[in-house]
Amino acid sequence: MCGICGVAHAEPERPVDQVMLERMTESLHHRGPDSRGFHIAPGVGLGITRLSIIDIETGDQPIANEDGTLVLVCNGEIYNQRELRERLIAGGHRFRTQSDVEVIVHLYEDHGVECLQYLRGMFALALWDAPRNRLLLARDRLGIKPLHYSLAGDACYFGSEQKAILATDRIERRLDVHALADLFTLGLTRTPKTFLTEIRRLPPAHYLLYEDGKATLHEYWDLDFSPREEVLKPADWAEALLEQLNESVRLHLMSDVPVGAWLSAGLDSSAIVALMSRQTEQAIDTFTLGFEHADFDEGRSGRMLHSFPSYNLTSHRSVCTAQDIGLLPKALWHCEDPLASVSEIPRMLLSASSAERVKVVLTGEGADEIFGGYDYFRIDKALRPLARLPSRLRRLIGAAGSSRHPRASRVHVGPSEMRMERYARLTAPLNISTRFLSADVRRLLEGSPDGGIADLRLPERFAGWHPFSQLQYYETKIRLPDRIELSLDRASMAFSLEARVPFLDHKLVEFCARIPPSLKMRGLQEKYILREALRDVLPAEIAQREKRPLRAPVKHWLRAPLPDFAAELLSEEQLRRTGYFDAVAVRRLRTDFDRGNDSLDRALMSVLLVQLWDHLFMRLDSER
Repeated sequence: MCGICGVAHAEPERPVDQVMLERMTESLHHRGPDSRGFHIAPGVGLGITRLSIIDIETGDQPIANEDGTLVLVCNGEIYNQRELRERLIAGGHRFRTQSDVEVIVHLYEDHGVECLQYLRGMFALALWDAPRNRLLLARDRLGIKPLHYSLAGDACYFGSEQKAILATDRIERRLDVHALADLFTLGLTRTPKTFLTEIRRLPPAHYLLYEDGKATLHEYWDLDFSPREEVLKPADWAEALLEQLNESVRLHLMSDVPVGAWLSAGLDSSAIVALMSRQTEQAIDTFTLGFEHADFDEGRSGRMLHSFPSYNLTSHRSVCTAQDIGLLPKALWHCEDPLASVSEIPRMLLSASSAERVKVVLTGEGADEIFGGYDYFRIDKALRPLARLPSRLRRLIGAAGSSRHPRASRVHVGPSEMRMERYARLTAPLNISTRFLSADVRRLLEGSPDGGIADLRLPERFAGWHPFSQLQYYETKIRLPDRIELSLDRASMAFSLEARVPFLDHKLVEFCARIPPSLKMRGLQEKYILREALRDVLPAEIAQREKRPLRAPVKHWLRAPLPDFAAELLSEEQLRRTGYFDAVAVRRLRTDFDRGNDSLDRALMSVLLVQLWDHLFMRLDSER
């Protein structure tokens, strides 16, 4: 695992500023404290900070092909590297290291950009093709590893994190108001946007080519949920799913350093840990997170897997408390784009504990997306029979139930077809609204072609998919990369910890896309087929346990006395200084929340995060 960065100039002979490249690389030190490496040649500079996981002795990067014409820096792991290496050696290629990522340069020699189709793993990479004066940037299929770029001043700058690009001092710092609108409608920032107009995220399953001063973006993979004529019994699907899970866990255990796991009381992480225990004889270090507030503490819902001696686990527990809102500046510094959930703070506590004992952890993230495990999948399914009612009648029904079931009512009165508006109504935190934005920001949004929130570019066959699958597609394109994986990567890498996600092996994800929706959710029970697959793997009380998502105790943090920095940032003086918010509307928001309206917690936290973002990235960082 690493942090990568660099620059390619439009003018092929233009020298690279070495001091600038070193500054970019140093900004990513937390992602790879074990070593640094550089490649500098006319027109191009690549930098990397390395966290040594595979081939500790000889696996430093950059890595080149046999004649040095192709040079690579890569953040991630290629889990099928042994199979690829054998095939490439048989084809005449010579390897200098045992590094998993060396296979990429030799695959590129044989297949060009099609080499990406052969890779099984998580990765963000930059490859310099000297004969073509071409830079290739690519990101894995599900977006597990991040990559950002900026096209400015006749050059392409890139980095695992935005701070590497900001370290060039060649990027204008200007808030992207559409990213701000995303936060107050979806609770996140949608790719390719970031909070800075000059920096974009490379989308998952895409690659960018930069040559002759021009950048072109290409998609190389997509999920397909088209109905298939496969006639399998539920037991056959369950057996095949367990086989796929076993293979994914086996591949994700590849490491030259100790591997641990994050464990909660829930199904997903328990499944990963149980399968790990079947494939190793050593005791597995597991790391759990508790909460000071009982209503957030999943561990109090029943026995966890480490309580069962047959799994050979050791347990290490961290606790999230009211004082941990003090971690907000550090969390946002690493996360860069605000998330209304603030889920990176609990994950940072878990990461800090894990990093004291291991360099790698396996986690259960991704299962809810590929099996439809969130509560809004149930809401969408339950409301489908009512979608054919006239809109006027739906509005009356929605108004009648708004106090008891606000999310369902909000969805019910919206459009019935799966598009961006319905998705936002299903998934966005309640009471996140653009009404808190200043008049100036709202005017800028009103003048934009899409009103600040554009829909996805959907596959041609999307209309023929089952509604459950349509919602899954939106999940894998939006919340998965732009909230779940972003939070996981930043929280873990803040402590130089590699987090792996076996549920997001793309072969497993493709297999799960074939499973009929009726087996993913039977009635209103989520993850039915996963529970069936794990019947003989997990204790029954865990295999059948209802989902409780990881949530930060935002309402408790905001009700406790605020740290001085937070109180100052929410003052009317500071709100007027930044100009992003209507200070009067925010004052009403705080009053209503203080009077007991808990549903406003995410809205208030989002205001605080944007104010803090401005302080960290528009003021403090620009003054360094």
